[in-house]
Amino acid sequence: MERKNDNASSGLIKSVQKSLKILKYIIDSDSEVSLTDIEKDLGYNVSTAHRLLRTLMEESFISQNQITKKYDIGPEIFFSWLGGRKPEKYFYRVTPILEECVKRTGETTNLFIRDGNEAICITGCESQHTLRAFLMIGRRIPLTCTAAGKVFLSYIKEEELKKLIAKVKFKQYLPNTLMDPESLLKDLSISRERGYTIENDEYEQMITAVGVPVFDHSGRVICAISTIAPSTRVDEEKIKSISKELMLTSKQITEVMGEVFY
Repeated sequence: MERKNDNASSGLIKSVQKSLKILKYIIDSDSEVSLTDIEKDLGYNVSTAHRLLRTLMEESFISQNQITKKYDIGPEIFFSWLGGRKPEKYFYRVTPILEECVKRTGETTNLFIRDGNEAICITGCESQHTLRAFLMIGRRIPLTCTAAGKVFLSYIKEEELKKLIAKVKFKQYLPNTLMDPESLLKDLSISRERGYTIENDEYEQMITAVGVPVFDHSGRVICAISTIAPSTRVDEEKIKSISKELMLTSKQITEVMGEVFY
């Protein structure tokens, strides 16, 4: 009697299985993966792998670096996991740290993750001042003219950063918005040296913000935290004070989250 081991009898859909294996492979990788990596490690031919990758990209489960052409996880992984629930539920270990930072600085402090050329506000805490920057979870902001966005750019390798910025379509939001690659690269270099970024009436009128990176234990930037305040309440001394508090907050978040960050 013939044994039936085909996909139909086992209930498996081969293309779905292959797609999931690719997705798990990308999630488990320490860095971006190439089409060649997938072909070599999973044994899929180039045309099959490319077709499955395109499908996963179309649904935003993975993303492609337009410079290196390699692949990494996409935003849908994160948002599907969150579902329709409040992000604070999944950041309960971080929220008390942000609350303490707000108490010390007196200003709204938010946490951002990167999605391509934008930063997304995931959680945060608002200032108690009547005049304050509001917390807007889910808000997307550009990388080139915001404190949180510049954090992510500041820690990209120089060669890749130059290629990325060369493709940016600069938009004049306000008179202070940096509008050319040279000015932005200089700003990012200064930010990297001092350890924090500054946004001064560049994206929103009368808003000043300071941003710092949060690293994992391997030194990789996993998110950015940014304190945002009305420019009328911010001077050079306050910027320095906020930056010190944010650096402390960053270290605390790294310690609390351990090896796993959402």
